[in-house]
Amino acid sequence: MKRAEIEKYMIENKLTQIDLVLNESDKLAIYCNLKNGKLKDYTDHVVDRKRDIWGRLVWNNGKAERRPW
Repeated sequence: MKRAEIEKYMIENKLTQIDLVLNESDKLAIYCNLKNGKLKDYTDHVVDRKRDIWGRLVWNNGKAERRPW
């Protein structure tokens, strides 16, 4: 999923922060938040719009679950 689609998903679901998993093989996620309608990473840089992002972390009772889009 591309950045614009994720931004739309976050707005529709009233999310301000999300943990993104860039590649299926990645062990760690990247903490991101929505600022002024743009998805920014933890260093306050805008996420690459051309990058295809594999999935996200969903938190249930303190445990993270990796989910593809």
